[in-house]
This record gives sequence, structure tokens and C-alpha cells, in this order.
Amino acid sequence: MANRLVVAFKHVGDAVFVVLLSVVLLCLSTGCALPTGILRSRWAMDDPEYAEKYAKGAKKSDVLGKLKQAADARFMADASGMFVSGGVTQRTNNDEGMLALDIGGEHYLSSYLTGRASLMGMANSDDWFTGVDTGLRLQTPTRLAPFVGLGAYAGFASEEVLADDDGKDNDDDGRIDEYREQDEVFSGAFAALYPEVGTHFWWTPGVRLTGFGRYMVSTEGRDSDDWMIGIGVAFFNNPFTPSPKIDTLQIEPVEVP
Repeated sequence: MANRLVVAFKHVGDAVFVVLLSVVLLCLSTGCALPTGILRSRWAMDDPEYAEKYAKGAKKSDVLGKLKQAADARFMADASGMFVSGGVTQRTNNDEGMLALDIGGEHYLSSYLTGRASLMGMANSDDWFTGVDTGLRLQTPTRLAPFVGLGAYAGFASEEVLADDDGKDNDDDGRIDEYREQDEVFSGAFAALYPEVGTHFWWTPGVRLTGFGRYMVSTEGRDSDDWMIGIGVAFFNNPFTPSPKIDTLQIEPVEVP
């Protein structure tokens, strides 16, 4: 019972860490400002494409038009950016779990589909892994955007072991087998495929918040599967090509002699 309480408090601490990390990142990126458009339906007027589309906003009596303006995020097609996310994993009730930190890039292949790739590290007091994470997410092209996704993670771990009797200079200091000499060795690999669900929210036209949950299906068997929950913040740059303008033909009057 005591061990379970210790593990429970550990996970609470992990969750608090992830939340605080997200708050810090959000404040650094937005100055702790409120979401754009919080008091109006045209929320993304800082984006040229959105501003061009909704230059003439819906009338006050047009409720559906107002809702469309407030929800529309289709202009994010072709946007690219960087993201940082953090999460916690748990394998069993008695598992200590691991903290995860993920840094990478993401691209909107269309207004409703993104591809991403990143470097992810996972660690606790006993183990750590580092590796590559990649995946696709299918989402609604809206400001508040639920999504489903598929991804894959492949990582490896190394550890320091005592190497004071192997006849090698492991630390390149010119001495062999000195007292307590250590060597870094490969200690294992971890790979997983995972389905995920989550929700995006566009804080501004360039800053997006994300919450997600995953089930990591390990290549080592079901006893090594992990649940993972996390949150993140992403920063996007959206290319824009203005709509072509058609010049009106000017006809000069001709005087008839």
C-alpha cells in the first residue's frame, strides 16, 4: 500500500511538472496574453489569408456566419513549425513511470492532416531512452481541433558501468583500469507503434496548444506497453500568396472629328 502511495505521488509530481512546463512555454511565446479574438468572432485577423477571406465580417444577425469565422482554421494548410511537448508514461500500477520531453517539427500537409518528426527523451530515476518519434494526425480544420493519429517511436538506452578491470583506457585520460573507471555501454532498445487521440487549440494564428493521449504498443510484448499523456505548444509560420487581382480595363474616350 505504501509503495502504491509513493508511486501515486510521483505521478502527481510528474503531471504538475508537465503543466508548469506548458505554462512557462506559453507565457514565453505569448507574453501570457489572452487568446486572440476572445471578444470577437474573427479570431485570426493577424493572418493575411484569414484577414483577406474575412475582410468583410459577418453581420451581427448572421449567427452561422459568426460561428464560421470563429471556428475556421483552414488557412493553416501548408503551415510549418516547431513544437515542444512533455508527458508522463505508466506501464503498471506499480511502475514508477517516465517523464518524456519531445522537440521537433510539424507540417500541415493539408488543413486537416499534419506530419511530424522529433527527438524524444524518456527517463526516470532508473532508466532513460532517447530516440526518434514520427507520426500523422487527422484533425478537424478548426480553431478547437480534435484529432486522431498514428505514430512510431524508436529509441535506445545506454548506461555507465564499472570498467576498472577490462584492460582499456575507457575515459581517454592516458591511464588503464584506474580506480572506479567507468565505461558507457549500450543497455537496450525500445520501439513502439501507437494510436493517439487529442485536441489542438489555436491560442493565436501562430501558437497552438495540444493535449494528447497515446497507447504505446511495444515490440517487446504487451507487458512492456505504456500509456502516455502529454501536453505541448507549437509555433507555426504560415506562407501566404495573395489572391490575384484583376485590373479593370481603362477605355479612353475617342473624339470623332
